[in-house]
Order: sequence, then structure tokens, then C-alpha cells
Amino acid sequence: MRDTTSSPTTNESAADGGGTGKGSPPTGGVTRRELIGAGAGVVVGAAAGLGVGLGPLATSKTSTAGGTSTAPVVVGSSIPLTGFASGDGQDMQRGFQIAVDEVNARGGIAGRPLKWVFLDAGPFAPDVMVNNFKRLITEFKVEAILGGYQTNTGPEYDIVANAGVIYIHNNTIEQNAATVRNNPGKYWMIFQHDPSEAWYSRSLPKFLSTLEASGAWKPHNHNVAIINANNSYSAGLTTEFQKVIQGTPWQVSMTEQVTAPNTEWGATLAKLRANPPGVIWVTDYFAGDDASFMQQFVPQPTPSLVHFQYGPSVPEFLNLAKTAGNFVTWASVIAITQDVIGKAFQDTYRSRFNQEPGLSQGGSTYDSTLIYATAAAIAGGADDRKKVASAIRKLIFRGVTGSRHFDPNDQTNRPYPSSTQDPSLGMPTQYFQIQNGQQVVIDPVPYTTGKFQVPPWLS
Repeated sequence: MRDTTSSPTTNESAADGGGTGKGSPPTGGVTRRELIGAGAGVVVGAAAGLGVGLGPLATSKTSTAGGTSTAPVVVGSSIPLTGFASGDGQDMQRGFQIAVDEVNARGGIAGRPLKWVFLDAGPFAPDVMVNNFKRLITEFKVEAILGGYQTNTGPEYDIVANAGVIYIHNNTIEQNAATVRNNPGKYWMIFQHDPSEAWYSRSLPKFLSTLEASGAWKPHNHNVAIINANNSYSAGLTTEFQKVIQGTPWQVSMTEQVTAPNTEWGATLAKLRANPPGVIWVTDYFAGDDASFMQQFVPQPTPSLVHFQYGPSVPEFLNLAKTAGNFVTWASVIAITQDVIGKAFQDTYRSRFNQEPGLSQGGSTYDSTLIYATAAAIAGGADDRKKVASAIRKLIFRGVTGSRHFDPNDQTNRPYPSSTQDPSLGMPTQYFQIQNGQQVVIDPVPYTTGKFQVPPWLS
């Protein structure tokens, strides 16, 4: 991994490009000409997301004693550009770049350009994360820290609370929501802009039962074997699932923990083959781990539906798994919607970077940036952070990954349809199936793009 504790070098930059001299925020730029060439396709999605924020973003000015301030509004991120989650990190970086350039093309925030600084989180060592957050606040003087996720989340909460810096993330952790819920006065500035992991567990039994009731799938049995990674996210999923299956036909027949990253699944597969479950739920969400699992599962499969978290959303999954990745199902509470808004963003991404976008993280960071920019514009500028936070709380935002309307109790977004039946007030928990190398949304309506297909090892 790169040294993230040194003075600014290649592991940090502004979204508009360029390196930097020691001790100052990065400068440089993607030109507006480049933006116009690459960004036209996303105007529909951006307009839908920005809503009432379009006017202030384009026209407001911040007056000072000396006239109008043109100093950049600096925001920052700690993202994994090296290490096992670098595929996610690269996607995050590109989503930020598109969003920042769009905001600046419209005149910035209250007439001030938006500048983005990023530091490499590497493989999420706790001390690196803490150091990155402190540097963003003290060295780069950021107004907000935008995410992206931190697998070792927790210590950064007090860092941003003590500094009073806006923090918008998608850690997808119920404990993060509880921290804000238990002390809203201290953590007024922190927003989790997707539902927590508990909602995966709450929606999965219904998804499985609906699939069975439709006749599209006849499970071998109602046993669910859960394969966890060694982190609080996976542990939280299992704990919540064991609660919500009470009174349903589903039961947990096995739980297994692996250390991520993991590429050798022989011992785990031997246990699964000894007592084949109806469903294998792999909550290790790293794309390389998931691809390795399928490569080793398919030659000797069990009669099980194989279900993942959002790992297969990363293009790396299919690049590594190849045809072994077909027919898996997976879910995401933060996937790009496959509609006019989401597809416009994907087209812009392809045009800009000549790469296939992932289905989660690029859209997520794009949305988080526009959530902040919209709220800051509504607040009349970025300087009054409490005013910006108040605007975020009241915001109804339709982005490329769905709708945001933060629960006032914990400043965490809620999902559709598990929490709200109104798709304009919740992000859809999208269930995908990979069919012939293509990502097909099979639940929920109205976001579906196809129907479930029975995997050949179940035929």
C-alpha cells in the first residue's frame, strides 16, 4: 500500500486533477471542455437529483467585507485506492470526479468552486483511517468529508464531531445509525446516505419466500448457510437475520467466518457439500473473494441458490469469475437504478473513463457529492455547517442510486420497500441476478428489468 502519512504525493489529489506541492491542497484541473464532452449524458439524472438546488448552485454568491468570495469549497475523502478494495476505490474516485465537475460547470456552490481532496485508505488499517480524517480536517481544511465507506468505521465519528465537519458516508452499518440515534446533539453533522446492513437481513426472507411462492424456484430445503467475513458488517447481517426469520420457514443451518481477503474456499465448500443448504448467503462483499468462491463452487455445486451482498456489482467480479458468475443473485441498497437517471450516469462514466462502471460505489459517491452541494446551496453557502446539516435533514433527493430522505432519528436513509412503500422516499433494495454476463434487476417493482432464471445446477 502507499504511504498515506507522508506529505501530499500521488495518493491524494483534487477531483479536477493534478498533483500538489507540499503542505497545500492539491490543485490542477479537468477542463470545462473535457467536462462538456464527457458529461452531457448525465444532465437528466443530475437535474432530477438536484431539484430545488439548481438555482442556488448556479446563481448564489457569498458576500464578504471584501466583496464576493471565490475561494474553493474544499471537501475530502478517504477511499481505498490500493489493497483488496481498490476496485471499489477507483469507482468511488470516478464518481466524485464526475460530480465535482458538474457542480463547477454550474457555477460551484454559491459562486465558489468545489475542490475535492482524496487520501488513500489502502486496506483500511485503523491508524491510516484516523490519520486520513485528521489530515483532511487540519491540513486541508475541508468543509465536509464525503464517502465511500470505511470497513473499520467508528473512530472517525468523534474526529468529525469534535471538528464540526459535515460527514456523509455509506458505511451501511446499523451501529453507525445507533451512534447518531443515541447522541444526536453530538453527531448532528453525520449522515449515512444509504440504509444500514440490517435491512438486507430484513428483506431477504421475503425475497426468498416470494421467489418460492412464484414457482420460479423450488428450494432444496429451507436451510440458509451464512458465510461471513471477519468484520462488523457481516456479523450484523447474521445477527439481524437470525432475529427476523423467527416465524418464517427459513432457518440458519451453518455460519462460517472467513478472513477477508480470501481466495481459498476448499474447507468452507467441504462443509457445505456435507450438508447442502437451500441457500448459501455469502456476506463477504469483496469482489475477488466472491469470484473465487464461484470458481471453486461451480465444478461441484450443491443444490443451493447462491446469494451475495453487493460484491458482484464490481466489474472485477465478472472479470475474475467469468461464466462461473452466471446465475448468482446479489443485493444492494445502493446500486445504480437501471432507469433513465441511472443509465445516463453510466453512459457518462463510460464516455469519460472508457471503462464499465460498477453498479454501486461510483453512483454512491456521485450522489453524496450532489447531496452536499445541493444542501450547501440551499443554505446559502458552505460556511454555516449547521445550516447545511439542517438542509440535508429536510432534503428529498433523487440521485442515480435512488431517493434519499434521511430518518430524523439517526440521519440514516431508509429503504424501499422494506421501510417505506413510497419509492420517492427510500432507496430501493435491488435484487439482481447475473444472466449471461448481464446484470438483471429481478426485484423490486418498479425497478425490475427481467425475471429470475433457475441456475443450471438446480435444474
